[in-house]
Amino acid sequence: MQIREAQETVKKHLKEIGYDKIETTPSQAFLHLIEETGEVARILLHQETNRSSLPSTSKHSELNDEIADVFWQTLKLASYLDIDLEESFIKKYEKNKLKKEIISEK
Repeated sequence: MQIREAQETVKKHLKEIGYDKIETTPSQAFLHLIEETGEVARILLHQETNRSSLPSTSKHSELNDEIADVFWQTLKLASYLDIDLEESFIKKYEKNKLKKEIISEK
């Protein structure tokens, strides 16, 4: 599945389940993205710090799901803002390749 197709799939799914009536603004979508990012952070902090000695409500296996949630929410936010994420990603990648070439020349 291409990024553009994934973005359309998310948009269509949210409309089908009526979620587009619950979360209606880009700000709300962004806050949801931050919430999901926090869930990834919680799992990583638990794994990589002394928190690992404490009981956790999350398992490492849930990390895949949480990162997928971050991607899902990013696709949703881009849709709310009428951003073609695939096109934007390609443009950003090209800019980053140029930066690498400039850095390599120094």
